[in-house]
Amino acid sequence: MRQRVRLGSVPAFLLVVTSLSFCLGNEPLPRSPRQPSGYLTERLGMYVTVEGVPYDACGKVESNSLVVDTVDGKKLDKPLLVVVKNVVLPAKTRCVLKGYELGEMIGRPPAEYDLYRELGKDTQELAERDATPWRWRPYFVPLVAVEPKGLEVSTQWGIRE
Repeated sequence: MRQRVRLGSVPAFLLVVTSLSFCLGNEPLPRSPRQPSGYLTERLGMYVTVEGVPYDACGKVESNSLVVDTVDGKKLDKPLLVVVKNVVLPAKTRCVLKGYELGEMIGRPPAEYDLYRELGKDTQELAERDATPWRWRPYFVPLVAVEPKGLEVSTQWGIRE
């Protein structure tokens, strides 16, 4: 009499065999990516309170940037310039915001330069159009505006009530 193999047990068997091959050293363990850090804390996503005034001088600075001079009640030795998302900062007004730091890659990835070279095109043309080099850019996501009173913070950041 022939036994039937249950389909649910086949994937489990494959998982066990794959796991054993990693444990036995036949293949290297998959690495997880290194988490980039931010300006305000070593780990992104930590709940912090920042204080500062919006940047209003001239220069190549992204709009809605805050000159942060205090983090979690501790005065910084040197102020930090941090882009703030999901709120419009009022000009020349001290802000106290509670939230967390995230980040993103900005600029043109090196792969696009490689593709241009591969296609026989001039990479200098790309470089002249780029506003910023390929780099990591942290930004702050406020969840609560403590000051100024009445400052509206968007709630479109994944928190569901």
